[in-house]
Amino acid sequence: MTVLAKLFALASVFYLVKVFLYPFYRPVSNKLKKRSRHYLNQKKDDKLKERFQRIKKYLAREYGKGLITNAERIRLKKIIERLDLNIQPEEVRIEQMGYALIAIIVTWVMYKANPLLGYVSAIFIILGWLYPVDELEKTIDRKNKNIALAFPAFYSMLYYQYSKSVNIYLADVIKDYLPNAHADMAEELGVMLDNIEYGEEFALKQLKKRVPIHYILKFCDIMETRLRGFNNISQMAYLKNELDEFRIRALEDELEKRQAENSRLQLVLILALGVYITLYYLFTLMHSFTMFQ
Repeated sequence: MTVLAKLFALASVFYLVKVFLYPFYRPVSNKLKKRSRHYLNQKKDDKLKERFQRIKKYLAREYGKGLITNAERIRLKKIIERLDLNIQPEEVRIEQMGYALIAIIVTWVMYKANPLLGYVSAIFIILGWLYPVDELEKTIDRKNKNIALAFPAFYSMLYYQYSKSVNIYLADVIKDYLPNAHADMAEELGVMLDNIEYGEEFALKQLKKRVPIHYILKFCDIMETRLRGFNNISQMAYLKNELDEFRIRALEDELEKRQAENSRLQLVLILALGVYITLYYLFTLMHSFTMFQ
């Protein structure tokens, strides 16, 4: 009994030390270290990005107006409004000049090393100038494509609810669909939901400006007609049939694309297998020649 009591007392001491004293001296786990290091690095990157943003805004505010024409400013402003970015057209122009300046420096270094490399790398000056606007336009194209693919599902939900009752509030339909929406579609619907606070007609007009896609424009026109008191369920049904056909075509195109990718992959695997078999028999033949010699 005495031995058991001593063992229990010793175990109690170890337990109390582990609970109360060990946490004060316990080293930080590797996982926590990695997470903290990643957080600190991300914080440094964010500070560096903020510093660059402040410099870019300052240069755009002080010198950007004289570096961009009115027509180019209007074009860039439309692109920025489409992406809902908190920047000015002058900032995009400053960014273009920054990339072009870096390309000029790289070209000069390459020219000093080898004139031929300098002439070849001069193409990066043009690419650097086009890069910022080109990336914005690619983002718009990607968003438009994703929204066009996701819109039929949203419209089907809207159509079935409106076909049951005319007293449906558009904001309620959007809120019901948002949890299942694609990221780009959810972003546009979120902006539309904010604009509905100023009226459904205003929100529909803003959606037409942001996403001038064929089906989006027809949808907005139909909804605006309903807001004026006209019963256009037949037009809604016609648009639904168009969207169903569009969805089927999109699925067929995706299926053909995947089949083409699988065919290319199979061809690559067959070629790799053929090269392996050829090399195997070649080395076997060479080994046989060395044996007979």
